[in-house]
Amino acid sequence: MTSPFTPLQERLLDAIQSPLPLARRPFEVLEKELGIPESDIIDMTGALKKDGVIRNIAGIFDGERLGYNLSLVAFQISDENIEKAAAVINAHPGVSHNYLREHKYNLWFTIAENNAENLKRSVNKLASSSGALSHLIMKNERLIKIGFRLNMAGAHPQRTAAALQPNERHDLTRIEKNAVWLLQKDMPLCERPFQELSDKTDFSEDELIETASSLERKGVMRRYSAVLRHQKAGYNFNAMTAWKFTENPSDDIFKPFAESPSVTHLYIRTVYPGEWEYPLFAMIHARSENELNKIIDDLSKQSGLNDKLVLRSLKEFKKQKVIYFSPDFQKWKEENYD
Repeated sequence: MTSPFTPLQERLLDAIQSPLPLARRPFEVLEKELGIPESDIIDMTGALKKDGVIRNIAGIFDGERLGYNLSLVAFQISDENIEKAAAVINAHPGVSHNYLREHKYNLWFTIAENNAENLKRSVNKLASSSGALSHLIMKNERLIKIGFRLNMAGAHPQRTAAALQPNERHDLTRIEKNAVWLLQKDMPLCERPFQELSDKTDFSEDELIETASSLERKGVMRRYSAVLRHQKAGYNFNAMTAWKFTENPSDDIFKPFAESPSVTHLYIRTVYPGEWEYPLFAMIHARSENELNKIIDDLSKQSGLNDKLVLRSLKEFKKQKVIYFSPDFQKWKEENYD
């Protein structure tokens, strides 16, 4: 399949999806990696953003390590009520993704709340307000892999950031919380973006960079990088797949999924006996229908897992990162909790 991008654009898109250098002039660092002048990198990035290929460039944080509870939720909604239900769900500030999928449970969304009790309470409120016929809360029982990165040129080396052990949380200081708030803002496309972000705040440019680096080393910030719109980037075929396995499986079963560059998210989630018995969730992105089918077939052969569901995306209702520590969470509760 012919790429809609030039080789230079592909190399740039690969580079900015990896953790960006936390430096005064990050694009100057990329200039040395890519052999492209700093000003050209900024201009090219701006053009790709204007065209909608780049969704945003910002800090990508681990919500659970910030103290939030996160879960995938599935609602069963009557066909005539889909649009209304989606609007109700989207209004919650902790909902980042909301998709219509092929299944009895047809509305799937991710939600973050500040504790487990509020997560359950918020989901129940959304279920009643949207007219859900039934719903499932599929908690993150085990994270195996996460990293939404679309392979463009296929040759650019990925920069990596340190990570904490699974489920380890970090008690943030006031300074760190303020930095998280700033680092979630879209990166200004200029020579010294962190100087512009820190302008008119209590942070100096160097203090913001130092705090960002510390959060990245601790794994609280997974990376500071670009997120692409997969449709605009040429990945028009994707599916959330769910797989059934026997009790106490060997980790070798999960290895093909974890090592596949096409799998961006890999979780083991809650099982509901008799209602939902497919705990392994793998999100797959591909450039064509044939490629998607081949990836799924290969994963099945390599893992030995044959009992699976392919939940294709029929419509995207919301894809927007959660703004952690936003006052909108409390405002939503005040308006919706009895």
